[in-house]
Amino acid sequence: MRSTLINLSKRLTIPRLSPSHTSARIVRFLGVTNGQDVESYDPIMILECSPDLVNDPADRDFDDQKLLMFVETCEEGILKDLDDHGGKWLDVGTPIGIVDDGDAVDDDWIWQAYLHDDKVETKDV
Repeated sequence: MRSTLINLSKRLTIPRLSPSHTSARIVRFLGVTNGQDVESYDPIMILECSPDLVNDPADRDFDDQKLLMFVETCEEGILKDLDDHGGKWLDVGTPIGIVDDGDAVDDDWIWQAYLHDDKVETKDV
């Protein structure tokens, strides 16, 4: 018997980056636009995370330093309905778009996130 892998479209949401993380705001999308094809490990956005995000204190130069995260997708498809909500603070899980592969939306997208040093200028890709 041959098995078939079925890929379904995914909701692009504000990711939960730690068990205590409650909200974030999109600082900017990284050169992605509606209708653009994305592949695994393409950079999507930079988020400023709420202070309740648990991370290593050694990652902060000072206690109230902004927590910026570089987020990339592990999904493949076409970005649709991208909405940064005007830079407003959004709850974790808030929809901000779809990674569409032509099938019905099935679940939330898979992502990876890395601490982003706000002192380093990030070039849009």
